[in-house]
Amino acid sequence: MILWKNGILHSLENEYDVYHQMTTHQGVIVAFDDDIDISNIDEVIDLGGAHLYPGFVDSHLHLMGYGRKLFRPNLNGLKVKEDIYNIIQNHPDHQIFEGYEGIDVTKHDLDRLFSHRLIVLRHKDYHSATVSSAVLKGLGFESDTGILTEDKATKAMMTFGQVTNDDLKAMFHRALQSLYAFGVTGGHSDDLAYFNGFYDTLNAMKHVLKDHPFRTHLLMHHEILDDYIQSQFTFLDQSDYLQLGAIKIFYDGTFSSKTALVSKPYVDKTYGIRIFKPLDLERLIQKIRLHQLPIAIHVIGDQALSEVFDLFEKYPVKKGLHDRIIHASLWQDKDFERAKRLSLIFDIQPQFLSSDIPAILDVFNDRPKSLYRWRSMLEKGLIICGGSDAPVEIPNPLLGMYDAIYREAGKEVYDKSECLSRYEALKLYTTYANIPTYKTNRGQLKKGYIADFTVLKEDVLNITKSRFKDNKVLFTIINEKIVFKR
Repeated sequence: MILWKNGILHSLENEYDVYHQMTTHQGVIVAFDDDIDISNIDEVIDLGGAHLYPGFVDSHLHLMGYGRKLFRPNLNGLKVKEDIYNIIQNHPDHQIFEGYEGIDVTKHDLDRLFSHRLIVLRHKDYHSATVSSAVLKGLGFESDTGILTEDKATKAMMTFGQVTNDDLKAMFHRALQSLYAFGVTGGHSDDLAYFNGFYDTLNAMKHVLKDHPFRTHLLMHHEILDDYIQSQFTFLDQSDYLQLGAIKIFYDGTFSSKTALVSKPYVDKTYGIRIFKPLDLERLIQKIRLHQLPIAIHVIGDQALSEVFDLFEKYPVKKGLHDRIIHASLWQDKDFERAKRLSLIFDIQPQFLSSDIPAILDVFNDRPKSLYRWRSMLEKGLIICGGSDAPVEIPNPLLGMYDAIYREAGKEVYDKSECLSRYEALKLYTTYANIPTYKTNRGQLKKGYIADFTVLKEDVLNITKSRFKDNKVLFTIINEKIVFKR
């Protein structure tokens, strides 16, 4: 039995309930404070006055994609073309460059400076890419600017970003090491259709998880649905650290590429796109429901959200399960009441606010009154979970909490009425983020709950605003095992 002493342990049953010592055994919490039996202690860990919380969980990310990003040249933050060209020049063996922020580099620029070279600049939104003519030729695509979106961009990534199964293991391991340092003990990830197929990707993860614990909940892209059905794997638990969850579908695109489906037009008088033809999508949903599976669907625009609610009303999820809406960035007021009647969980990405606003407001002809309506969602009784969509954003929950609390967009506060309290923001990445696992012993500090903890130097609920994002992760603990120690 392990005694964790000399700390401030936040139960998250309410905002103020704390303990100062705790015992755990075989991966679960046994007792707190005066209820502790000190006669059976095998190990003592002194927390040194630090703050211990239920383990942080990222409710939506791409673990393999994040690991791959850590291995690739990164263009994040580069606003000058010459700086981008220097990175490309200094990495002659690389074809794909991550994090490009769309500063008008064209295929003509790439062709002029890097003649006949295969170059893919993956946009920061991960739904588009700027490529050289050599890439277009290899794919059989045409584009005046070299910009590809959605399926064509994905095709470029898959064609010129091939990896071995050993690469997959390395990518997953690299991602976990980074997440441990951010205090993340679990994540809900979409990976199984983008690399070497369902079985190889899943086996690579299983291999790494043997020695590197992480509560891994995997969405299953609709393109590998048949693989999953044929595998006869059970829904959810494959092991203590691996679950297979809802079927992932993309309904629309993103604001930055003007492909999110909206009810009022963009500046170019377009309305975005639907990834599927309506009949094809309806048939896919019927197939998913035939196998009694829930759906996790990417939805950003308000028109897309309304249409998805239509489909879920027509084809409801099996009783006891829930569908997931990923993003839900823009709403029509009438849809809040509809959402309450459906069995839904919403995976939000607070960091999108500081990354996207005010830039994306310029793509709208009539600027929406409010994006990212998180307080409205909570007040309507909806379940919202916090994630990063890494590698789109940095998977540091403290950054997400900060954006949920303060909603700073540049030098302005964007729609202050939608700010969350510190306690609400903390719950996004702890209590709420565990609900989609269907496990009832996660996300709080209670007797019988799993021994997954994140230990910070200062208290999320009281640290000053200026130090909030720099708060230090001192320990990350999964199943009693310390996987990260500063």
